[in-house]
Amino acid sequence: MTIEIGHLSLRLPQGFESRANTIAHQIGTGLDQQNWSRDIHIDHLSVPSVSVSPHEGDSAVAQKVVAAILQGIEGRRN
Repeated sequence: MTIEIGHLSLRLPQGFESRANTIAHQIGTGLDQQNWSRDIHIDHLSVPSVSVSPHEGDSAVAQKVVAAILQGIEGRRN
């Protein structure tokens, strides 16, 4: 199964501006690594804010966002 994201909007804390592209890429990679049991079509998905620290690495931030997205997708499937 392939996941396609037409538009991803991230609101990152001040000081994360230079990290946005790397975090977005890692979010895509994290979602691509998921094993979906079937195709899922969602036109729009909003997820709650994710708390991050400026000391967390890009990968840790991306993993938190991926977890929030997966939780949102699971909530829409039920």
